[in-house]
Amino acid sequence: MRVDSVQPGELADGDIAAWRDLLAADLELSSPYLTPDWAQLVARNRADVRVAVWRDDAGKPHGFLPVQRTSAYAALPAGGPVCDYQALIAAKDAGLDLAQAAPALGVGRIDLTAGLRNNAVAPVLMTHDAGHVVRFAEGWQGWCEARQAAGSKTIARTRKKLSKLTRDLGGDVSFEAFSRDSEAFETLIRWKREQMRRTGVTDLFEHAWIDGIIRGAFAAPADDPHFGGALFVLRVKGEPAAVLFCLRAGKSLHAWYVAHDAQWSGHSPGLIVFVEAIRAAADAGYAEMDLGPGDYQFKESLANDSRPIGAGFIAGNGLSAALKGAQFQIRALVEGLPVGRARHWPAKAMRRLDVARGLSSPHNRAA
Repeated sequence: MRVDSVQPGELADGDIAAWRDLLAADLELSSPYLTPDWAQLVARNRADVRVAVWRDDAGKPHGFLPVQRTSAYAALPAGGPVCDYQALIAAKDAGLDLAQAAPALGVGRIDLTAGLRNNAVAPVLMTHDAGHVVRFAEGWQGWCEARQAAGSKTIARTRKKLSKLTRDLGGDVSFEAFSRDSEAFETLIRWKREQMRRTGVTDLFEHAWIDGIIRGAFAAPADDPHFGGALFVLRVKGEPAAVLFCLRAGKSLHAWYVAHDAQWSGHSPGLIVFVEAIRAAADAGYAEMDLGPGDYQFKESLANDSRPIGAGFIAGNGLSAALKGAQFQIRALVEGLPVGRARHWPAKAMRRLDVARGLSSPHNRAA
């Protein structure tokens, strides 16, 4: 088995078809971030994206791993800080050698910031986390009843807030599912940028390649069943009160960006738009909405499943892999000490470094 390094835009039709077949055969790979479309979208906005492709002697593809080669030192997931999940796209019993990937891509190692634990990359993951997943294969009502039985009152409370808001405004409240309203989309981006500046978080949108990816997902044809964006808009008096933008792939949604108008904060518009989006998605035949990782109470109250993940790296040869391994060892050591909040400092430092490296742009130069 050999491993080729291929630009996503140069993947043959047979490669794309094989990639899609592998995704369809494994429910663990349902995320939009694991599609060939995501790799190609990122590649249209930065020149250093490559896919490691495992091929047999006849040239048939058996596995895919997309990355962005920020340097010869290390590669990061394709999409860097805006890619929530990574995995080797291959059959569960493929038995592919991950160690072949780094030399094939010409890097010292391949970093995984959120690799799937129910995947072939699990042995190289060194931390534990999970994404929160809302599954509603049994429909909207089935999900509501299951969450109520689990003790969650969030759905009932949120629906009551929506009813009260509607009554108070004489019915001047509406919800748009799978909206193509570009003005509402631009409002969401403006709100998110204001929120990032207000909270001191890095403004991702000031990086042209990330802005291009997000806008590219929204611009994807609505009738493309493989990949695109899904916008949900809660309106009050005709104007956006809360907007949620998701990625979509097949029957799966991944919540990406959400924001709301501060004047309606007392009515929990952000929760309303999530609950109504789940209802609309279930009615439209979707099976899940992934809320991503993060310790947020609203995610835990809505989710009825999880996606186990972890950070780690696929080692190549040389100093790069050794240094990364040492970082994880120090992190594990400090996290095991009784040092209060300081035990989380190494993890935060590593995440910030990954974000900074991931944001670096190749300036459209060939990598």
